[in-house]
Amino acid sequence: MSSTLFDYEWQFLIQMTTRINYCASYPELCDTYLQQIRTLIPYSTGVVFQASRENGRVALGSPISTEQIDDKSGHDFFIEGKYPHWDEFIMLPYSSVFRQSDIIPPGKWEKTRVFRDVWSPKGVYWGIFISLVHKDVPLAVLGLLRDKDSSDFSARDIYIMNTLKDSLERKFFSLLEDRRDAGDPGTDRLLKATANYGLTKREAEIVSLVRAGKGSEDICQLLYITHATLSKHLSNIYAKTKVKNRTQLYALFQ
Repeated sequence: MSSTLFDYEWQFLIQMTTRINYCASYPELCDTYLQQIRTLIPYSTGVVFQASRENGRVALGSPISTEQIDDKSGHDFFIEGKYPHWDEFIMLPYSSVFRQSDIIPPGKWEKTRVFRDVWSPKGVYWGIFISLVHKDVPLAVLGLLRDKDSSDFSARDIYIMNTLKDSLERKFFSLLEDRRDAGDPGTDRLLKATANYGLTKREAEIVSLVRAGKGSEDICQLLYITHATLSKHLSNIYAKTKVKNRTQLYALFQ
């Protein structure tokens, strides 16, 4: 399959990988990927979701899109409802590339509620995705979408995305870990302290950010979680540590 790429396409892939490695922030990385990949794989809409695992399932949020929209939650349409057979790909312990048509045949896809209520109103039909996972920790899902009048993504497109997959995994992991660790240089010491209360690693990260004086908005942005998820984590932390609010939580670990 590599013979289907021309020399200039290989040169562009090398240049693209270099640009990805130069990215200094998560939004810059998402934007660079979405803009650069269009040269090799035409698409109508591109979107990147940060991924996490909640209650044994992968949760997607914080969409960054190629579309000029004031409120990025406008792409929450994409993750509404349950996608047939998606868990078989995005729950893998390693990164993978897949097409929507690989998961469910077009004839059956059109009959699903997700297609009728979510994709069809947005004018998208074909999709190809990279699910980025580092050592069984979900990082992000990168999606390229086309309308029904366009052709499905090809084996060549899958090959190109597989070629970029490992570089993207390393870079996304690097930037997301940098942001998650930005709240407190004493994270290792805090993990030992929180272990006495039975806190999970994510709960310990939230305690670390509370200790660093971060507000709810900052915590959600740093950890790429929703406010509802943060509230649930805080309730669990309060229950385990026997405190009633953030002030008491701060004092307990300070």
